[in-house]
Amino acid sequence: MKKGLILSMILASTFFVTACSLFGGDDDNVVFESNVQEKRIGTLKSLGGMSVGEGTHILELKDKSTMRLKSSKINLDDEKYISKMVEVRGPVAKTSDEKELMDVQSIDLYEDEDDQNAIEGVETDYTNAKLGIFLTYLDSWKITEEETRIIFTAPEVNTDEANNLDEATASEPSSTTKPNEELKQDVVIIERIPNPQKKTLESFLQLPADSSKLMSLGYTQTLVGADRLDGLKKESSDRYEIDIWLTRAEYVYQFSFIGSEHADVAKNRNTFFSMISSFKFVGILEEDTDEENTQEEEQDSVEENTSEEADSANNQVEEDSPTVKDTPKVDSAPVTETKTTTSSSDSTYSLIAQYVGKEINTLAPESAETGSWKTYSFEFVDPNYVYAYYTDGTNDRRILLSYEHDGTSFDTNIEAYFQPGETTSWTRVSGENPVENKEKTVVEVTAGGTTQSAVVKEGYSYFESLPYDFLAQYPSGWYFSGASGGDGTLHHYGFSNQPVENGNELVSIDIVKGSIPAGSSISVGENTGVKVYENGEVAVYIARADGTLYKIHGGSGYETSVIDIAASIKAN
Repeated sequence: MKKGLILSMILASTFFVTACSLFGGDDDNVVFESNVQEKRIGTLKSLGGMSVGEGTHILELKDKSTMRLKSSKINLDDEKYISKMVEVRGPVAKTSDEKELMDVQSIDLYEDEDDQNAIEGVETDYTNAKLGIFLTYLDSWKITEEETRIIFTAPEVNTDEANNLDEATASEPSSTTKPNEELKQDVVIIERIPNPQKKTLESFLQLPADSSKLMSLGYTQTLVGADRLDGLKKESSDRYEIDIWLTRAEYVYQFSFIGSEHADVAKNRNTFFSMISSFKFVGILEEDTDEENTQEEEQDSVEENTSEEADSANNQVEEDSPTVKDTPKVDSAPVTETKTTTSSSDSTYSLIAQYVGKEINTLAPESAETGSWKTYSFEFVDPNYVYAYYTDGTNDRRILLSYEHDGTSFDTNIEAYFQPGETTSWTRVSGENPVENKEKTVVEVTAGGTTQSAVVKEGYSYFESLPYDFLAQYPSGWYFSGASGGDGTLHHYGFSNQPVENGNELVSIDIVKGSIPAGSSISVGENTGVKVYENGEVAVYIARADGTLYKIHGGSGYETSVIDIAASIKAN
């Protein structure tokens, strides 16, 4: 046998033993309990096609420690990443021998190895409720907010260096995203573009749907943000311009990095990718319009007459305002069902909604962290209760009020106070709820005032999926949890009569790709789908407007719940 072959076998054996000692035993059952994405920076190394437990690659960090990596969505063997400094993000779990394992959701070249020490600024949360986005950014960047876009401007480049830039090689941003004629600093631009026909990204950008043809044009399909949303990405050859697109309801969101040739561009590009990795959609808060202001003016005469009574009510509210308890009780938000009829109570609902909207900063048991509170939805329970939902753009809250209204005056009292819960929609942190699970009428705040949009069925709760833009119902006593998907599932929602943990789900909703399988045609509510019995479960598949599918499934003993939840699904 040749010496070279013997040496190769010895080296291979050594690598195998080293890999096994690094990663321990079989970790195929590692559970990623958290959906929180963590960030790591290091050198990506392959295991040469081997797989030890679930790990297929390792990341060597700057302190020479290592962590294991896997990914079902990203090609970690791409030659542009192997043996390069990269930034990876994803949920991290512990293996049986306490090693870290990351399920990589995003990866980007980390071009400046000394960037960690060079970065100026603190990573800070940013929410724009008008555009409906959340992300983190460096507070050393300047923010400029416009009607339909946000511009993040990087710190200025060293003056002497900037004067020596070869402007002829700088990438020219498109006319729709260029912030000024002469780019002196790198910028990140987030723009919301109308897409009233809800076209796919490929159709909106007039691109072929075939992925191979997309790649030939320089576009790549990518997963974006903490919720792993499907998007498209395009980079210029010099990487001075990078564009990423996402869809949401009747909008397309475009995220652009626009840079030029200077020493800080790699650092700023890394910051852009970190911002994208932290991105989430949040609720959109409509702005007041002249029409709404006019409607409010028309109510001034009524409110002037009730000012004395309102002051009395507010004083009573301050007296009775509940405080947060250490051990909150659980309550859930309601389930919606489409309602098209109107009633004589609509005008009363509108008056009360306008009154509570004006007084919410007095009524709310706590002060807003940012700016002021603003109401966005109400749920009325006969004969005289209303849930008010409100936000400061960062935090969401809910209160239950009892009220009296005789046509000229208002009197309100806080019955219960709620904050978003970890295992259910809302947790009651104070007070009592005398109308829990009762039928409710939903009144939404819109640019034109208020509109009655739904009736909440007795005994049900609802949740809203912001990433995939739909509402669904589930039994009031149940809990739900959302998480990123895998193996063909884009997103997963689980429901159970106990806090949702691995293995105890009774019914699930998955957003999946593919075609509807063969089965029995079924009409559920306003939806039409196919019912399939598979692997001891019953599943209902319903087509979505974006070409993906809802898959509502559960054990055969919960077929009624599966059907009820499928019937309640409603696109926003």
